[in-house]
Amino acid sequence: MGGTERTAAHRRAELKPEGDGDGVFHLKFGNGNVATIDGNKLAIDFDKAGQKRMQDSFVERG
Repeated sequence: MGGTERTAAHRRAELKPEGDGDGVFHLKFGNGNVATIDGNKLAIDFDKAGQKRMQDSFVERG
C-alpha cells in the first residue's frame, strides 16, 4: 500500500458528524451534500439524482 491511500475511516473523520451539508462526489451520481450520517452510511442529496443512501467509501469529499 502506498502512503497516499486513504482509508474509509480517514474519509469518515473528514466528514462532519452532524452531516450538515458537506460536499461529496460520486462517480455515477456526481456532486451532492451529506444530509445525515449513521455510522459509515450516508444519506446524500445529489444535485441531479436526488437523495441516495450509501456507504462512505463510495464517495469522495469534494
